[in-house]
Amino acid sequence: MVDVTSKSKYMDLLNEYPLLKTDLAHANPKFEFLVTQMGKISLWEADLEEVSQRAEMSVDETVMLFRELISKY
Repeated sequence: MVDVTSKSKYMDLLNEYPLLKTDLAHANPKFEFLVTQMGKISLWEADLEEVSQRAEMSVDETVMLFRELISKY
């Protein structure tokens, strides 16, 4: 399993775990934008800290959500 931190790159995690795209949107509707083509382009180099701002979640909540989802794969 990948070590998920606030500095983990969003697209690296999506590429490693493709199911994250749909699971994130189910967990928080704010993630629906992040899995669109425009969201992917605008967040190509983003880390989870930046993603958490877009999802209107704290960094800790975002990291924990990613860890929880990834642990199921």
